[in-house]
Amino acid sequence: MSAEIPDPALQFKEYQASLFKALVSATSASNSIPSKDLGFYRSLDREFAKDLDHVGSRLLTLSNALLQQCSNSTGINTPSYDDVDDVVDRYDSIIDVMDGLFEKADVCLDELRGHSRRTESTLQQPALEVTQLSQHSNNGKLEYKFLHAKNIVRPQLKFKDRINNSATAPLERKIVYKPHALVPLDNTESMEMDSGTIVYSMPHPYEYEVKNLVYPDHVFEEREHEIYNPLESSTATWVDTEEGLIAMMNAFEGADEIAVDLEYHNYRSYQGFTCLMQISTRDQDFIIDTLEIRDKMWMLNEYFANPAIIKVCLFHGAESDIIWLQRDFGLYIVNLFDTYFATKVLEFPHHGLAYLLKKYCSVDADKKYQLADWRIRPLPEEMLHYARSDTHYLLYIYDCLRKELMEKSGTNQNLLRAVLQRSAELSLHKHEREVYDAVNGLGPGGWRNLLEKWKYSMNVQQKAVFKQLHHWRDHTAREEDESTRYVLPNHMLFALVERMPIDSAGVIGCCNPCPPIVRMNAQAIAMLIQRTKADALSVHLASENNVSEKETVVIEKPKKVAQLAEKMTKRKRDLKADEAFFDLEKIKMSRIAEASVHTKPSSALFHTLLSESLSPELSTEAYKKVELIKSSLKLAFPFEGLVSKVKSRANQ
Repeated sequence: MSAEIPDPALQFKEYQASLFKALVSATSASNSIPSKDLGFYRSLDREFAKDLDHVGSRLLTLSNALLQQCSNSTGINTPSYDDVDDVVDRYDSIIDVMDGLFEKADVCLDELRGHSRRTESTLQQPALEVTQLSQHSNNGKLEYKFLHAKNIVRPQLKFKDRINNSATAPLERKIVYKPHALVPLDNTESMEMDSGTIVYSMPHPYEYEVKNLVYPDHVFEEREHEIYNPLESSTATWVDTEEGLIAMMNAFEGADEIAVDLEYHNYRSYQGFTCLMQISTRDQDFIIDTLEIRDKMWMLNEYFANPAIIKVCLFHGAESDIIWLQRDFGLYIVNLFDTYFATKVLEFPHHGLAYLLKKYCSVDADKKYQLADWRIRPLPEEMLHYARSDTHYLLYIYDCLRKELMEKSGTNQNLLRAVLQRSAELSLHKHEREVYDAVNGLGPGGWRNLLEKWKYSMNVQQKAVFKQLHHWRDHTAREEDESTRYVLPNHMLFALVERMPIDSAGVIGCCNPCPPIVRMNAQAIAMLIQRTKADALSVHLASENNVSEKETVVIEKPKKVAQLAEKMTKRKRDLKADEAFFDLEKIKMSRIAEASVHTKPSSALFHTLLSESLSPELSTEAYKKVELIKSSLKLAFPFEGLVSKVKSRANQ
């Protein structure tokens, strides 16, 4: 950066003034010579012509660079311009890019004025607004309570670890220290091909420890249940600092079991992130604000990987929680007991926490806040109570399940060991980057699953547009770190596929209310749809032509027809040409002879006057009359009285 030009990052107003001054100066200099007189001045001075060409080339290069930068921002592909004629012919592309920039500026101004929902992009958080929406069942009981907060600063902006949603980037594993290791930490990275994309993978750090786990004796000992403390008469400890985390870990000393559960948010993030972790011992409950101490959570591996402590979890057989712990914090679980597998082995009619709470604790589970926004800080008291209740009763439920498994097992505790084995297999799942398969649409985020779920009937163009829009949505969500549902909801995606608009107004009209990212990229989406429709149509027509050529059936001649054709061909070859056919004099004589056979000596009209033997002694007067009649006769149709009229005229 030159010393004369202020740094825009530090002195934006000064930089803006400097930029405007330079623009005004350049405009004034360019207007000093009328454009219509440039050709005249070029012819007078060759050096002036060279300087003019040089400046024009620099301006074109600079303009191409600016245009490409703006094209990348708006998502509109615009090729470079080679000369003045190229600019004139394809000036519409420049207009499209400028329209996209103006649309983005309009959206940003709306956000600045508070007219848009997307106001959390700045780090300074205004007053928090919490919106509550309750949903009741048919019997009037409250089933769900939606809590959504406006003006939340996006937690990702404060994370010290950079969010990387790329499917091709090398995997960055967060674990750097491996407590309770039986083998050293293996950081060997391998590359695999998944749907034509290179995927980086690493081995599970605790694979050997999990597969060779020796369970502590207390897991199989028969003992009395330890009753839980009443929820109303106890409190939970809020942990949001490193000091509080260390104090909580000190409370784990001597514990044989801990209960763990997570609360998650995945609407305003592509991969999602853990917002809250609940851990309970026999006599204490802890609520950890993982958004605040995200970079310190790895310290819990001292207890999560300890094979002497059994971790009782509410993962319900799903690997998501295991993956979230690895991806967000670098935490791995050794010695897991998943309540879901216990309910499956015991063949319970239901497998969720609500059933277990009712069965063993006579407590009605409160699930009203399952769909709440767990990014809200400070956390409302009712949400704090809900999060705490998930793990408060869990160790007592573990005792009941373990006792029931032991009672129904054989001498080798086969049912309990089966639950531990399935839980161990679950803990061996590892975090892998999700690859987007644009060609086949496979995978959890692929277009094929959505197409099969909605069962939407499409023609060739609509299906091509659906694939391209689905790919654009995934790519944009990765770039913006937003969920695909936030970028473009499914019902709006199918609305665009159904109508296939080719202008920004049509794109916005298909989405009501229009998502901010769609509004900002409406022009690019319209051009994508237009280009995809044209490409799909041309490919479809070309494929149809190829198919028709391949499917052309060669019809063989029937056997009799083939034999007849061969016989005719042979006959033509055997015929010999008669030389008499080429004698013109002989042909003429033959025609005269043929005509003499059919010639009559007289006619009904002229009697013997028209005969071939017309006598030269015929009087000249009679001959003239015959010629006169012949020249004046109209042969429109035969007439019987014509003979008598000719004779009467001849006698006059």
